[in-house]
Amino acid sequence: MGRRTSKRYVKSPPNNFYFPSETEDPLVEDFIGLTIAEFEAMRLKHYISLNQKDSAENMSVSQPTFSRILDKAHQKVTQALIEGKYIRVYGGNINLKKGFKGYGCLNCDEEWEDELASKERKVHCPKCKAKEVYYLVREPL
Repeated sequence: MGRRTSKRYVKSPPNNFYFPSETEDPLVEDFIGLTIAEFEAMRLKHYISLNQKDSAENMSVSQPTFSRILDKAHQKVTQALIEGKYIRVYGGNINLKKGFKGYGCLNCDEEWEDELASKERKVHCPKCKAKEVYYLVREPL
């Protein structure tokens, strides 16, 4: 019995969950299932063109695990293309990545999250009370 799979981090689920061929009905049950983690691995590696190390870090998995996820996705997509089947993206053990919006302090390097953060808002560092703070936004890949 294998280990329980850890959660994979993804930016967001795909916009569409079915990729049909022209002759098939979308309600047909003859499809190839691609997990959201497999979809994300292909997005990071082939669409955004990150290297394997950065892609694995983005998903919070090891490089060998990322390689296995990507290989499985390639097998499934290839099978769907050759057999003319639908690809359905669904399921998997995932966490959605969340962006960061807040401030950082130039004096003590403290960073804190604030959903109401903006460039115009005047704030002080909660740690050292300095006025030299900057607006900080981090978007997930």
